[in-house]
Amino acid sequence: MQFVSPNLVAIAVCARPFVTAAARLGYRVATFDMFNDVDTRRFSFSSAHVAFSGGGFDAKDLWHKLSLLDPDALIGVTYGSGLENQPELLEKISRRFSLLGNSPEVVATVKDPRRFFPLLDALGVTYPEVRFDAPGKGEGWLVKSAGGCGGTHIRSCDAQLAAGDYCQRKVEGKPVSILFLADGASAEIVGFNEQWLAPTVEMPFRYGGAVGNINLPARCAERMAQAARAVTAAAGLRGLNSMDFLLAGEHVLALEVNPRLSATFDLYDVPDLFERHLRACRGELSTLPPASHASKAHLVMYASRDMTIPDMLDWPLWTADLPPAETLLKAGEPLCTVLAQAPDAEAAKSLVFARAQQLEALLWPLQLFGNPEK
Repeated sequence: MQFVSPNLVAIAVCARPFVTAAARLGYRVATFDMFNDVDTRRFSFSSAHVAFSGGGFDAKDLWHKLSLLDPDALIGVTYGSGLENQPELLEKISRRFSLLGNSPEVVATVKDPRRFFPLLDALGVTYPEVRFDAPGKGEGWLVKSAGGCGGTHIRSCDAQLAAGDYCQRKVEGKPVSILFLADGASAEIVGFNEQWLAPTVEMPFRYGGAVGNINLPARCAERMAQAARAVTAAAGLRGLNSMDFLLAGEHVLALEVNPRLSATFDLYDVPDLFERHLRACRGELSTLPPASHASKAHLVMYASRDMTIPDMLDWPLWTADLPPAETLLKAGEPLCTVLAQAPDAEAAKSLVFARAQQLEALLWPLQLFGNPEK
């Protein structure tokens, strides 16, 4: 067998932010993600698309492609979304490669709702009411899948719950998150983010994007930081992690911990943030430099109808995660990421939405061209 010999592996639904950061630090990265887009290919030593369904990577496909790597050449495997619902796959990976991130047991602890919410109770962290059976009347409740990512697994409550599902009381509020580095015992806060949805009829809670470095009431920010630090110490989190919350009036309600590299990594210009992640995975945590007051935003652009990516499309400089030419996209599939930066979060959010409209206007004729029968 001819082994490929990178020195680092990155696995994530969208690995581009992590691969770009690692490559700029000199790592030779083997990338496995859902898209294998132009940017990811450019910065990877090698890259491959991995089949994805049911909220996670296809275990057989991913393992086959990982088996082509030389384990003796690798520093280790780091990962983002796509594996949280399969701690047994993480366990298998950790037996062959050094895992640079949370252990399978830690991931299982914080992604299993029957373990995570009692942990929050013990830590005094508030969250929307949770139950593990279908309520008599589904109104006012949501169904979530343990380990799901991107919001695509969240739906209105119905009478049937699949294995691993749980119900959570629906609460109106602003979705926010905290990004932090952890060494297994303590945490350094990187920043606070606001998130928004890109809903469809089938996926009313689909992830739409986020803006970083938001201004929060001091009391809310402190409660979020306290919760992240408490969960870090109790569960032994390592590396970069994020924790999602709802701001409901004066209440800060925890939703979940993402025990892996987060998409909001891309919203911060912390020097060597990826290297700091790797060091934190090894238990080395250093004080972060003062944060910039500027804000970055990213917005996931979904195809508004079926289209084929043309050969000579002149993508704006503020786009990323670009699909290769001749890619066939169905309506609702991720097309690219729109980026923006401004002096504050509100300005960055306004700019990223304006750019998304500009890109839609550019692509609309191409979508018609790609599907003349429509």
